[in-house]
Amino acid sequence: MREKEFSLRRKRLWENLRGKEVDAFLLLNVEGSEQPNIRYLTGFTGTFAILILSEESFFLTDPRYTEQAQGQVDLPVLEVRGRWIPQVIARLMDLGVKRVGIGSTRTTLHLFEELRRAGEGMEFVPVGAPVEEMRRIKSEEEIQRIRQAVELTEAGLHWIVSRLRPSKTEREVALALEFWYRKEGADDVAFDPIVAGGARSAMPHHRAGDHRLRPGEIVLFDIGVRMDGYCADITRVVALGDPDPEVRRIYKLVLAANAAGISAVRAGVSGRDADTAARRLLEAAGLAEHFGHGLGHGVGLEVHEGPRLSQTSEDLLVRGNVVTVEPGLYFPGKFGVRLEDLVVVEEEGALILSSFPKEELWVVGGKR
Repeated sequence: MREKEFSLRRKRLWENLRGKEVDAFLLLNVEGSEQPNIRYLTGFTGTFAILILSEESFFLTDPRYTEQAQGQVDLPVLEVRGRWIPQVIARLMDLGVKRVGIGSTRTTLHLFEELRRAGEGMEFVPVGAPVEEMRRIKSEEEIQRIRQAVELTEAGLHWIVSRLRPSKTEREVALALEFWYRKEGADDVAFDPIVAGGARSAMPHHRAGDHRLRPGEIVLFDIGVRMDGYCADITRVVALGDPDPEVRRIYKLVLAANAAGISAVRAGVSGRDADTAARRLLEAAGLAEHFGHGLGHGVGLEVHEGPRLSQTSEDLLVRGNVVTVEPGLYFPGKFGVRLEDLVVVEEEGALILSSFPKEELWVVGGKR
């Protein structure tokens, strides 16, 4: 079943590239640079791979991965040793191609120039990000994998919150959570877990450090696991004992913005308009300057991919997109609140994949 899925994706990609008037498409995964795209088109999970897509297609890798590729990839697998660029050029010449399309968002200028020098008589044509464009729309099977990642992410959050106590460091909490995820079957964490206590919650991408959690402060968790290659990404805030009333007030504002953003998400809405729906509530409260990032982003084989939901977005949401909705308010030196859900874009609205309680600030060891 999976082999058919990969074959259909490659066929669709090749049809999409017809308008570029290329004879072949070259995807170069050099130590992970194109790993998500290679996995999407072939199922291969290693860090070095080359896909030549044409009327006759080939998969190339080095001796570290030959056996693995033969078990994962439904294409002829060729082994390259030593200087691989001349060997790729030789294969392209054997196919008789003249114009070779190449993804231009991840391929370095250095590598592009190396290919041009080696492929005398060939034209290498930048074709943008055709695989990433395909990846924006998730199949039902992909959505199910993301849902499983969300479920495990939230199970871990329940587990860690029930054990949350003052005196633990952010790093200790993050490591305990990551270990639990690995033990319970996650491939990996989708990104370094953000565990931010007190004033550190005002830094949107804080790295868990040596700060010891204290009674009365809030703890922001931005977490996600990767399951079968697919990512989850959710954010929740809990309080260690009774928080300041101002924290509760800000929490309610962010919760309302989160709800407004989710309500705005549906097929046909622009990423900018979805962002505006949430942002206007914070602007009305006079707090727009404290919401400095976009409302959300796509999630799939990568935790940050298209489409984008922001004031600078030029994306239009379509059925099958999976995006975050994550408004936040940040007060440097004091605290920050962000609430993030993962949703599927449907014709009439958003299907919410995340379900961890958020209707009120979760208090550990105090009054709710």
